[in-house]
Amino acid sequence: MSSTNNTSISLAIIQLQSGFYYSSLILGFILFIGGVLGNILNIIIFIKVGNYKNNACSLYMFVRTFLDLYILFTGLTTRILTTGFQMDFTLINRIWCKTRSGFLDITIICTYTLICLQAIDACICSSPSVVVRQKSNIRIARYLILGTLCFCFIHEIPYFIFQDLVIIGGTPMCITTNTIYAQYHIYVVSLGIVTISPITVISIFGFLTVRHMKTIAVTRTLSSFTRQTISMVLFQIFAVLVFNGPFTAWTIYSLSTTNAVKDTYRRVVEQLITSFAANYAYGPYASSFYCYCLSKRFRNQLLTSLKELVCGIHTNQVFPNTQRSGTRT
Repeated sequence: MSSTNNTSISLAIIQLQSGFYYSSLILGFILFIGGVLGNILNIIIFIKVGNYKNNACSLYMFVRTFLDLYILFTGLTTRILTTGFQMDFTLINRIWCKTRSGFLDITIICTYTLICLQAIDACICSSPSVVVRQKSNIRIARYLILGTLCFCFIHEIPYFIFQDLVIIGGTPMCITTNTIYAQYHIYVVSLGIVTISPITVISIFGFLTVRHMKTIAVTRTLSSFTRQTISMVLFQIFAVLVFNGPFTAWTIYSLSTTNAVKDTYRRVVEQLITSFAANYAYGPYASSFYCYCLSKRFRNQLLTSLKELVCGIHTNQVFPNTQRSGTRT
């Protein structure tokens, strides 16, 4: 009887592994291909459309686009190679072990900080107070971006020191050699800075922005471009909550049940869900373009920019008008 139960459990584990393997691989490829294409189109639009260069919120979006591309190329590709093809270069190359996750953490923290700044700026721009709306300017945004990059680099310096490739029981492992810093990185960085804090900040300021936009007096005083950027930010906030919310819940569950006694089936299931959730968490870095496309004005700007880039059609070009007297206007 016990052998029959063991056989059925083994078959169930194999089926689960097969299902999660293909679903994680397909999800990874979809996020990578769609994310890279979308971020490249974002760069084209932000460069082509002049309004985006003088707006604080769009500046956060523009800088985030490059960070998201780096995360997809450095983080998601290695995840696909590890889970789908069993090719983990962190277990082969010591330099890659020490630098891969460190630089990835820098860009991820910067990305979520910029997302929070987007939400705060959208709330400021939609404020009923004219004085508050004037607090949003491009000069402050540049200082905040520069300060965020410097802080993240300084914050991750210990990671480059303590992360190393070691041999444990004949098996190479890329781990953090300092136990205290390892706990700090798990509970403060992974759980606090990257997951709980961004969700809390964007939820609060997103709610305030929606409440501001329901006021007719406010929406009438805002320019069409400001309303567009606010809507783009709100769509991005929704995407972050969709992708980061389940990942945060699963991270909390995993950490709270670390010391619990688990059978083989439960351990396998949790490992598979963790692997799938790790790929699913790359959604915010791949979805920004598609969130922005929910704005009709952004779609029109996309078509115009592509026409200018591919066909050389300049729809906004102005030609001089020559009058009969020979003068130009």
